[in-house]
Amino acid sequence: MVTTNLYNCATLVKNLINDNWSLSKKPQVDFLWEEKTVGFLDDREDSIILTSTGENIDYFGLFGQDLYHTVFISLEAWTYQNLEYHENFISELIRIFKSNIKSTDYVILTITGSDHENDLYRNIYKHRITLSIKQLNP
Repeated sequence: MVTTNLYNCATLVKNLINDNWSLSKKPQVDFLWEEKTVGFLDDREDSIILTSTGENIDYFGLFGQDLYHTVFISLEAWTYQNLEYHENFISELIRIFKSNIKSTDYVILTITGSDHENDLYRNIYKHRITLSIKQLNP
């Protein structure tokens, strides 16, 4: 039976960040679909907004009985102090993802993109990271 795995993978990424964060203060990690309000970001604490952007389901194995799910996650990281602090914050996220490439919950986790969007704001630093999570028969 084919089921979607979008929200399960977003929860995996949230737990991965919360369980492996090693900087001084953990950021607030939320899902975009739970935060659809005006002004939901708090400039006193760092925040990460996660959303699942899509899923590819491929048949895999003999006679197509196994399914290979590839879920794409978009992550927005917001900080408010200075550029050096923001770079350390993003480096910590990248470190977490690189050290957890493989797991029992998924086949592979890869970083597929990284963009800064700092030019739009003053004293607000925003970075977008896109991830790909592959699972076999979730």
